[in-house]
Amino acid sequence: IVYDHHKSNIGETLNKLQHECFNEIISNVHVHADHDNCLEVLLLKGENKRIKEIADKIISLKGVKHGKLVLSVV
Repeated sequence: IVYDHHKSNIGETLNKLQHECFNEIISNVHVHADHDNCLEVLLLKGENKRIKEIADKIISLKGVKHGKLVLSVV
C-alpha cells in the first residue's frame, strides 16, 4: 500500500491491525517514499478468504492512496 502518514492515525491503525493479525502477517517492509508518503509491503500467509478480508480492511483505511492484493500459491 501507499499512504499519507499525515492522515488520521493511519500508522497507529496499521500497527494495531498487524498485531491483531499476527498469525497471517509474517513480514512487512516500510519505506519512506517522500516527505508525506510511505510504501508498506505486507506478506501474509493463510486461507484465501482470511487474507482477502485483511487486505480489504487495510486498503479501505482512510489515508491509503493505493493498495493491491497479489495472491500466489506456494
